[in-house]
Amino acid sequence: MMNETDRLIASLYTAAVEEDWQGFRSKALAQVRDWLGAVAAAWFTRSPGAEGEFTETPAGSGLSPKILQAAPFDEKGEAPITADVGGNGKRPGVVLGYKHRDGALQSSVALWFGPGKRKYDADTTRRVIAHMIEAATVALTQFINRDEWLHNLGRSNRGSTAMVDSSGTFYATSPRFRALLAERFGDRPLSALPFTLPEEAFEDKGQFNVGELHFRASRAGSLLLLNLRKVLPLDGLSPREQEIARALAEGKTFKSIARQFEIAISTVANHASRIYKKIGVYRREDLVMLMRKRIAAKVATAKTQ
Repeated sequence: MMNETDRLIASLYTAAVEEDWQGFRSKALAQVRDWLGAVAAAWFTRSPGAEGEFTETPAGSGLSPKILQAAPFDEKGEAPITADVGGNGKRPGVVLGYKHRDGALQSSVALWFGPGKRKYDADTTRRVIAHMIEAATVALTQFINRDEWLHNLGRSNRGSTAMVDSSGTFYATSPRFRALLAERFGDRPLSALPFTLPEEAFEDKGQFNVGELHFRASRAGSLLLLNLRKVLPLDGLSPREQEIARALAEGKTFKSIARQFEIAISTVANHASRIYKKIGVYRREDLVMLMRKRIAAKVATAKTQ
């Protein structure tokens, strides 16, 4: 028969599957805080040199990641902490350190208890916290693997996704994401991207290429959601060349394109020549086919988001 601790742990993993990954951290931390009898709690997950994910409960307690970062852990991964919780003055608490299974991420969870309010011993507390952190990984992996499932259902433009921080450290990856990296960089264990993220990754709808791999990055709080696929011919065009390519694919003449972009007809002709050379086609019909495939892929992606 399950005891209270086991039931709580089971409920955390159930919530990890049922809840949206972005809301799981705050809900799980609040549940664990209440179960342990704490008045406030904070949770900071990070890799060295990256911003990390910070969660506090109750919201507006005035806590910050710096409080947890400065904790001097002992050999058991615990440290005393003192902080002004909710503007009610300094209150003593405890911080528990937890190293994630892949070794690249570290979570610190701080708990503040009222006088005589600590309900469970240190071992039980640490066990519950460890399962909460692992359940959060399950929640994020569920989200990442959604694209894998879509790929298996026939959406060939989906199925290769990862969540990383600004240093490129993995929070979660789909199997196909790792498979594509293995093709390019060799099949070896990776806890982070095998290259430095370029500035383009942090721009709005950032896109960049690494060899024959094409990445599309978007912000997800303090993290980056990366979609990965093989480079397509059109990925090698500059933004202006892509605009010209779309216009050519729509059947517009050099003259009308020149008028549209307020450039010389000879400039349009030069763009067209470079476009055909870059993507390896010789006829407008081939360009039209490529553009239609790209549009169809974008429509399919939009319908599933």
